Amino acid sequence: MVLVACGTRPQQPAAHPDWSYNSVVYEMNVRQYTPEGTLAAAARHLPRLRELGVDVVWLMPVYPIGIKERKGTLGSYYAISDYEAVNPEFGTLEDFDRFLAEAHRLGLRVILDWVANHTSPDARWIEERPADWYV
Repeated sequence: MVLVACGTRPQQPAAHPDWSYNSVVYEMNVRQYTPEGTLAAAARHLPRLRELGVDVVWLMPVYPIGIKERKGTLGSYYAISDYEAVNPEFGTLEDFDRFLAEAHRLGLRVILDWVANHTSPDARWIEERPADWYV
């Protein structure tokens, strides 16, 4: 895609948002970040991350993990069963909303690890959209 503004020459769009180029990004694995392994417990650590100079908290997948064909007892974060829910091990959607609100209060951005082609065999979308989203 090429952007053209009236009276200017075409410019290629930036590969990433401007704010991201000089940001300090901290990847957080909620399950292992605190002894509790929850969003509520992780949120209590956000002020410390801000003090360390973190600008962006990158959450590894926080979605429910599928059961069908699960590898081991915990399963893979990337065997996602529902991209529109929160893994109950980590808390509730309201806990996620509170985590996000605290991050924003501190001036932190939050990005989610979201890989659309990584779903579990029992993913909700496989049942809902088998013909047009999955082959």
